[in-house]
Amino acid sequence: MKHLSTWKNLAPQLVRQRILIEGTTKHIVDPELIKKYLLALSTCVQMRPLQQPFSYPAENMGYGGWIHWITSGAHFYSYPTNPPLFTVDAYTCKPFDAEVAAEFTRDYLHAIEIVWKEIEV
Repeated sequence: MKHLSTWKNLAPQLVRQRILIEGTTKHIVDPELIKKYLLALSTCVQMRPLQQPFSYPAENMGYGGWIHWITSGAHFYSYPTNPPLFTVDAYTCKPFDAEVAAEFTRDYLHAIEIVWKEIEV
C-alpha cells in the first residue's frame, strides 16, 4: 500500500475555491429562510443552481440545507445556541469574490457577529 500524503493539489489545472462563513443572529435561521438565502447567495456569487435549494429540520440540533450549482454548491446549517449560530460552507469550481459573499451573508441574515475564511484547496 502506498503511503498516504496529508495533502497536495492533485488537479492544479482546475479552479477550486472554498469559503466558510459563520455568524450569530437574534433568531435561528429556519428552513424557509435557508432556502431563500441559498438562492440569493447564488445570484450574489453568480452561480447557476441546478435545482431549487433543499432544507430540513435536524431534530433538536437545528436546521440544514444545501443548493447544488453547475459549478459545485453550498451547505448551510443553523444551530439553536445562545445566540443562534449559522455556518455556510461553499465550494466552487468557478471563482467568486469571497468578501462579497461574506458581506452579503452578514446583511441578508442580519448577523450580530460574522467571521469568514477561505480554505486553500
